Amino acid sequence: MPDWREEPIGRHHDRKSFDCSVRALNEYLDRYARQNHDSGGAKTFVAVPPVDPVRVMGFYSISPGTVEFARVPARLTKKLGRYDVPVFRLGRLAIDRSMQGQGLGGDLLLAAGERALAVATEVGGVALAIDAKDENAARWYERFGALALLDDPLKLILPLDIVADAIASGRKHRR
Repeated sequence: MPDWREEPIGRHHDRKSFDCSVRALNEYLDRYARQNHDSGGAKTFVAVPPVDPVRVMGFYSISPGTVEFARVPARLTKKLGRYDVPVFRLGRLAIDRSMQGQGLGGDLLLAAGERALAVATEVGGVALAIDAKDENAARWYERFGALALLDDPLKLILPLDIVADAIASGRKHRR
């Protein structure tokens, strides 16, 4: 497991050297992530090694949102009114090629979930909403407990109670 800490994206982070093998994600980090973060849009958080805190090992972007009630699996809607379901949209999550396969993606997913949990205690929210780029990515999120929306298998929802259980069971990530 790589040693890392989480930081809000900043000018000092080397975004140009990041390569996750997906051009759109590389471009988002390089050109748009900090601008969106600073303007109050999606907030982006990066994983950096403590010994080289300008190097971006991975990142995620998160913002508040809703999902139409009729699209959400019953497991999440049982105790909710029939209104749009309050969520936190995990807009992007990517890991540099040099770090892939080492568990950093799962740790960043948990970090995003923990951040959503903290906000949800103050303003509400029941899940992370995720747009998987393909079936392989959807299966990866499902390994962590994400459920496909009823009308689209590439749009998933990860209940925050699953995140809370993972944290309570001792799954660690670094902030």
